[in-house]
Amino acid sequence: MANKRIKKKQASKDSLDEKVKIVDSMADDHSASAKSYSNLVPHGSYRELDDNQIQQLDHDNHVAHMVITMPATDMTRNGWEFTSDNEDLDDLINQKLKDLNSQNVFAKFLSDRLKWGDSFIAIGGIEGQKNDDSEEPLDTDNLLDVQYIQPFDRRIVGNIITNLWPFSPTYGKEANIQVTVGNSVYDLENNTQTENGLMKTIDASRYMHAEYGRDEGDNQGHSLFETIFDALKLVDTANWSVGQIMNDLSFKTYSSNSIDTASADPKKLAKLSGMMNYQFTTESLALIGQNDEVAKVGTQLTGVDSLISFMWDNLSAATNIPKTVLLGQQSGKVSGTQTDVQNYYSYIKSQQENVLRPFLERLIRLLLRAKNVGNVDPDSINWELNFNPLWEQDSQTNAQTSLAKAQGLSALVQCGALSPEEAHDAFLDTDKNNAQNAFTGDSADDIKPFEQLTDSEKNELVKKYNGETAKHQNWFKRLFK
Repeated sequence: MANKRIKKKQASKDSLDEKVKIVDSMADDHSASAKSYSNLVPHGSYRELDDNQIQQLDHDNHVAHMVITMPATDMTRNGWEFTSDNEDLDDLINQKLKDLNSQNVFAKFLSDRLKWGDSFIAIGGIEGQKNDDSEEPLDTDNLLDVQYIQPFDRRIVGNIITNLWPFSPTYGKEANIQVTVGNSVYDLENNTQTENGLMKTIDASRYMHAEYGRDEGDNQGHSLFETIFDALKLVDTANWSVGQIMNDLSFKTYSSNSIDTASADPKKLAKLSGMMNYQFTTESLALIGQNDEVAKVGTQLTGVDSLISFMWDNLSAATNIPKTVLLGQQSGKVSGTQTDVQNYYSYIKSQQENVLRPFLERLIRLLLRAKNVGNVDPDSINWELNFNPLWEQDSQTNAQTSLAKAQGLSALVQCGALSPEEAHDAFLDTDKNNAQNAFTGDSADDIKPFEQLTDSEKNELVKKYNGETAKHQNWFKRLFK
């Protein structure tokens, strides 16, 4: 079997001087040192940030931190719910997901995916026959419990082993990873020693791995910061420039013979400047001689707001996050005219389905198989994972929507297209994700009188009625709250 070893990304050893094409004219001393890497435009290669640069951006730049945490938070904020035909099983699995702190774990998992390009979750499976060999696949048939799930990023992952044998059913899939342990509790004979500690091999069945920005031929994923670096640089430039304008927006002058005397002694001049600044508030103070003159050239503020708006528009386009959301849109409340925010939540929902769902369902299947949790074959029962709604309309839009819906249903009743009972049920239908007409009539021939129903069918009908009643009550609460 041919395997591919993927090395961990390290800081580039070659000088940035070799990659410089243009140096920003505003760079300090026009230098091309690592200190001024944000002012360089590489040529002939992709921009690559090492781990230290990525960590520094996330730590020092609040906007950079926001654009990687906001989508992950929105995808996990309202949680999810496991449902099946067995209510006791539903309660058990949902409680286990809470005990595992799944919302926070997956939020960190998703934000690390954007930050580092690769993120992982360790699955703490407890097997019936104690097996400490992490190189072996997780035995799901003898799985007792999932004790924990822990997120970690690529910085402790040394190698990712991928199966590249084209005649294998697992072609293109990961076989295992090698993780830096960093302590000596493991047997040195079964592990390789590295500078940072031991390398422990972990089978792919014992962890989850999400990638971002990895193209064909790339060894690993790429940080979102590499893609939106210019947009973040523009934010940083705007922040510095506006700060300079505000700092120099107003200043005073102090003219006296004492200035000429103090100029000969830097210590006296500094002492006098500090004293005068303290006495005359925090506005900038210019100290000039009696025969000198300082002219204040006013800063033109016209157009600055347009430049700031362009900066936010540019960042919004780079991150798929609307400007209204970046600037603090009220969480979970959307008016009918905010199509950009609605599109954002549609994007988040698609990310839930395409990125988050496979990992959550994999975890749930393990919980169902675990003998101390579900103790059932997940393929033998009907179950599903539902994400809770991401947003709700504000009260005014909700009332307008309800009025329009009532008027439309009233017209359908008057023309005989719907019965009053059907219109009543349609009006109380609050499933925003259901795009199909509930009244197709396909099952009309299957309706039986109540007295002809079996006991199980009667119980199911009563259960459905109680559920519909609760749904109607919740609908009115949401409408008028």
